[in-house]
Amino acid sequence: MRKVCLIAVAMVLYGLAGIRAAAQEAPRPAQGPVSRTPTIDQSLEMKSAFNPRISPDGRRVAYELQSTNWEDNSFDRNLWIADIASGEVRQLTSAKKSSANAAWSRDGRWIAFLSDRPAQISGSPADKKQLYVISADGGEAQQLTKAENDIGSFDWAPDSRRIAFAAPDPEPKTLKDRKEKYGEYSVVHADYQMAHLWTIDLPDGTTNTVPEAKRLTEGDAFSVGSFAWSPDGTRNEFSAQKDEIRSGSFCALNAMRVPSGPHA
Repeated sequence: MRKVCLIAVAMVLYGLAGIRAAAQEAPRPAQGPVSRTPTIDQSLEMKSAFNPRISPDGRRVAYELQSTNWEDNSFDRNLWIADIASGEVRQLTSAKKSSANAAWSRDGRWIAFLSDRPAQISGSPADKKQLYVISADGGEAQQLTKAENDIGSFDWAPDSRRIAFAAPDPEPKTLKDRKEKYGEYSVVHADYQMAHLWTIDLPDGTTNTVPEAKRLTEGDAFSVGSFAWSPDGTRNEFSAQKDEIRSGSFCALNAMRVPSGPHA
C-alpha cells in the first residue's frame, strides 16, 4: 500500500517537473509598446479646435484653437485659418484672453469676432467681450465697440461694410448703488437688462477713428433675441421678448429699417 502511494507521488512530481521544464522552454510572447497614460498636466495642455467657419469662396476655414493659460488659470482661444487646398495653417489672433465667434464678411475680406482681450479704445470696461474686425489676410485686429456689457451676437450686412450687434443696456445707477451698498443679488422680474440692437460701420481706413454705433431699438418693453439682415441691407428683422424668465409672455417678429449711412 505504501509502495503504491510512493509511486503516485513520484508520478505527480515528475509531471510537475515536466510542466515546469516545458514552460521554461516555451518562447515568450512578444511584448507590444509600453502604454503611457498622460499626466493631468499633459491632458490639460492638449489643444482642441472648435467652431470651423468656411469662407464664402470655399477656399479657407477659420477656426478657434484652445490652449491652456497656466498664468491666468484659464483656457484661452485664438483664431486660426487653414487653406483647404494646401492644408497650410496660420494663426490670425494672438492677444491675451480669448478671441472667438469668428464670422466672415460676405465678400470674404474680413473676419469679425468677439474678444475680452485688453481693450484698444479708452474707456472700455475691462474683461467685457467687444466686437473686433481683422483682415482675413492677417494684420492687426481693430476694436469696434466699447459696450458696458458683453456683446451677445452680431451679423454682417450684405454689403460687408456694416455689422449689426445686440448688447444688454447698462445697469441703471440705482442698481449700481444698491450693489455697492448691499452686494450682489438679483430681484426676479426687476433686475433684467434689456438687450437692444445696434449697427456700426467698418472703419474706412483713412483715419484711426472708429465710427459711432447707431442704436436701432431701445426701452424696457422688450429685449432683442435673434436677428438678421434683409437681402438688400435696408432692414433688420429680429425676435423680441419681455424678459428671459417670462419668455412666453411677449414674443414677436419685428422689422426695423436701418438708417442709411455712407455704405448703405
